[in-house]
Amino acid sequence: MSIKRFVQLFCFYFLSIVASYSFIIWLDITSFWGTILIMSVIGYIVLTLPLTLLTLKKKKEEKPAK
Repeated sequence: MSIKRFVQLFCFYFLSIVASYSFIIWLDITSFWGTILIMSVIGYIVLTLPLTLLTLKKKKEEKPAK
């Protein structure tokens, strides 16, 4: 795994925390379990979607031309 990939992972991890926490504040969720649930779901989506798309893009670029 390259350093570029680790930087991308950190950026998306940070973005997932900021996005999910902002969503919690916006919805004014005060319940502990509600906060955990929202942070888990939103964080997972924000973290995995871009990284999956980047991986698919990388695989597509690696295919040899015919």
